[in-house]
Amino acid sequence: MSVTFDLDRATTDFAQQIQDLLDSVLPPLREADPEERRLKVIRKREWRVIRPGSAEKAGSIRLLNDGVHVADLHLYYWCAPDHADSHLAVRKSSFEVRSLQEGTPLLRLDYLHDAHSVPAAHWNVHAERGAASVLLARCNPKHKGLLSQVHIPVGGTRYRPCLEDFLEMLLREFDFDACPHWEDAVRAGRRRWRLLQTRSVVRDSPDTAAAVLEKLGYTVIPPPEGARAANDDALYER
Repeated sequence: MSVTFDLDRATTDFAQQIQDLLDSVLPPLREADPEERRLKVIRKREWRVIRPGSAEKAGSIRLLNDGVHVADLHLYYWCAPDHADSHLAVRKSSFEVRSLQEGTPLLRLDYLHDAHSVPAAHWNVHAERGAASVLLARCNPKHKGLLSQVHIPVGGTRYRPCLEDFLEMLLREFDFDACPHWEDAVRAGRRRWRLLQTRSVVRDSPDTAAAVLEKLGYTVIPPPEGARAANDDALYER
């Protein structure tokens, strides 16, 4: 008996995981609307969007230093069923940090599953530098000499950094305020993410997974219908 995939429930569960992570890592906001940091699940046709804010307008999450609001974290996930209609898949996501002194991002980590002209997962660094601008203007004018328009690849769909990696970078490098023992929440979430991605990588290349297991002493029995073909699109993706 087949079980129908429940997109709304799966997205709500995923949103709660993210909410629990944020609440375990970032300290409570004093004298602020308690709903400000609450993530919403927004329905958009076949998509479900997870983000702070409202259905009409995206919000942001305050980042504090010594209790003072100094920067904002912007994030969103666009979710849909996977190709087998059995698991939740993130099709787009973005994590970025913005200083209150400027309206543009400082750093942004983007993911776009169906990307073609840019790497599926990539950093954009908004830190313009003279030498980089001169080189870009000379070699690739379409970037207009802006380092922020260079897309730095970070492992594609399967090996891209997770939100836990982004949050740890912010807390360690910028020294934003954090909850006690925030590292425990980051480590647990990172482990959960990597186990999830390990399962996906095994589905992408089952023959390779079977060969490794056999070398480790496991007995692997092929399915009656024969070996499943590798997902070459995922293996070749940049």
